[in-house]
This record gives sequence, C-alpha cells and structure tokens, in this order.
Amino acid sequence: MTDGPNPAPRLSPVHRILIAALVMDLAVAMMGMGVQFLGNHLQARPSVLGWLGTISPLAYTLLCLVTGRLSDHLGRRLLVSVGCLVCAIAWLSMTQASSPLQLLAILPFSGSAIAMFWPPLQAWLSEVTVGGRERLVQNIGGFNIAWTVGLMCGPVLAGVAWHLGTGAPFTIAAALVLGLLVLLQTIPDEVEGGGEEAPEERDHKRPDGDVARRFLHLAWIANFASWFGRGLNIVVFTKLGTEMGLHQSTIGATVATFLAGQLAMFAYLRNRSGWQYRLWPLMVALGAGGGAWLLAYFARSPWSFAAAFALGGMGAGVTYVSSLYYSLEGQAVSRGARTGIHEAVLGSGVFLGPLSGGFVADVLGLREPYIMAALVFAAVAAAVYLAWRQMRGSIARRAARNHLEVTGQ
Repeated sequence: MTDGPNPAPRLSPVHRILIAALVMDLAVAMMGMGVQFLGNHLQARPSVLGWLGTISPLAYTLLCLVTGRLSDHLGRRLLVSVGCLVCAIAWLSMTQASSPLQLLAILPFSGSAIAMFWPPLQAWLSEVTVGGRERLVQNIGGFNIAWTVGLMCGPVLAGVAWHLGTGAPFTIAAALVLGLLVLLQTIPDEVEGGGEEAPEERDHKRPDGDVARRFLHLAWIANFASWFGRGLNIVVFTKLGTEMGLHQSTIGATVATFLAGQLAMFAYLRNRSGWQYRLWPLMVALGAGGGAWLLAYFARSPWSFAAAFALGGMGAGVTYVSSLYYSLEGQAVSRGARTGIHEAVLGSGVFLGPLSGGFVADVLGLREPYIMAALVFAAVAAAVYLAWRQMRGSIARRAARNHLEVTGQ
C-alpha cells in the first residue's frame, strides 16, 4: 500500500532539448514561409524573394562561426536564451513591414538570433548524453527527428495561419519561442557522465585523428550541397507554385515533403551503425540529391514535385547526420566550435541557394534553378570523391614510411 499516486516522471534533459529543437524549427519554418508569402503579397520580384531567403542565412552563417566557440566559454544556456528573446522581437516587428525592403532590414537580426541558438544547443545535447557513442547516435537521431518534424509542420501551419492575417505566422512564431525561453531555464548545464565514452568503448579502435578530421570535412562539404538545394527550393517553388495557381497550404505541404524524406532517413539511421567513416553513404546521398532536382525540373504536378523533394530530403538526411555526428564525436573542449562550423557550412548553402536561384529564375525562368542545383551536386560529389582519393593516398604513403622506419629498410 502506498501513501498516494506515484509522481509523474520528469522529462529528462535530453528530452527537453529535443522539445526545444522541435519548437524552434517549427517557429523558424513558420517565419520563413511567412516571409515568402508576405514578399509575394507585396509583389516582390523573384530576385527580391531570393534576397528575402538569403539575408537571414547570411547573418546566420557568419554568426555561427562565433556563437559555437563563444558557448564553449560562456555556457550554452545564456546564448540560446538571448537568441530566443531576439527572435521574438524581430519576428513581431515583421508584422509591421509594408515593403520588401523593410523585411530585408529585419531579417539579419533574425538570422543572428537563430545563430545564437543552434550551435550551443547541439553541443548541449552532447553534454547531457550519458552512455557513450551508441547513445550519442541515438540522441542525435532523436534530435534530428524533432527539428525535422518542426520544419515539416511549420510551412503547413504558416499556410493555414496566413489566412488569419498577414501577421499571423510571425505572431505565432514569436509566441512559440517565448514559451521555449521558459523551458530552456529548466535544463541543467551538464549531467554526471555526460559527453563521455562508455567504459566498453574506451579500448575500441577508432579512426586516427587525421582520418576523423578528413571525414568531418567531407561531410561538411556534402551537407553544403543538401542545404543549397533546400534553400533554393523554398524560394523557387513558392513562386512557381503561386504561378501554377496552387493554394498556399498546398505549396507549404509540397515543400514539406523534402523534410518528410529527411525525417524517414533520420529514423532509419538512428539505430544503424557501419556507415561512419565510409565514403559510399555520402556519395549515394549526393547522387539522390542531384537526381531529385533533375526530377523537379521535369515535374508538372504537386505529386511529382513532392516525389522529387522527398528524394532530395532523404539524401539530405544522410549528409546532415554525418556532419553532426562527426562534429560532436570528438574532443569535448571544442564541440561548440565544431557545431558552429557545421551550422555555418549548411547556413552558407541556405544563403547561396536562394540568392543564385532567384537570379537564375529572373534571367532564365522559374524551372532553370533546378538544373543549376543538380550541377552543384555533381560538382560537390566530384570534389568529395577526389578529396577521399587524396586522403587514401596520404594514408598509404604514411603507412609505407612507417613500415620502412620499423623494418629499417
């Protein structure tokens, strides 16, 4: 017999971080799609829509190089909290914008605030993870699923909210991050045993530092291509779908299929091993991404666009998991700096994709940016393969020198 009902179990720090990831990207996606809807409402040209999709990622890319490293010294909570507060202020100010130029003036503040959030939060996830690399892979998988669900639902909700008023997507997004600010105060800075190897892993053979560093760089390059394609697509398909006469909610749902494909890959990789420090997953992912944008060029219905976007999302799921895993697996002292670079590289893709896509759409037509995206994937795949070949050659030469030194020949 007990004195009363058992108390409800509290959410673990990891689960609270997963909730934070979901809520933030739900809000970011609502704001981003709202910017595109508002830009179209204000009759912005495709090139201006490209700038509306570019200026925030540019600020994000530059600030991520600073905020991740800064969080290694100042702590994670301070930066993510300030980021939430500035996001809310910036997004509420967008409700008063009456021209594309006013939106362009606000968006750098939004991108800078988001940069205060993601690199510290990713490093924070590693520091509250107990159980070594296997648990880290699982938690990264849960983290990726959480923010992808947020990004996937955000465009759909933005399409629905748009019909409540032009300021509704921004107001709802601001309310979400203010609630998130409260949640963040309940997460401990670290937990006992967090961020450490499991005892059974300490004698496990790991790639040497040079190999691990090279694969980190390869994953960063591949992930750039994935986010270049995604950033380009949001700007291009929003305008293309509008000209095809599609409803805003249909446009949002179609764009979200990219994230549905990404989500499926995150769920698949969460409990899989054997892909780490292998070239073929990155090459298959880049092939899927390039093929996806070629399919999008020929698509003529929402269903065919959705199939292409889902394929691109599956490829992006592989490159993102690889990039984040290699960033978090190394030394604890520089996790924030590496996650900052991870986010800056993908941010540069999100920055360059809309910018170049908007320009090509203005000059050549609304479908031609998809051809450009496929060419970018082909170039990145070639660069990754050549870098891998150079790495293999370097390792072989080093092994030969070591053999000669040991044998005295």
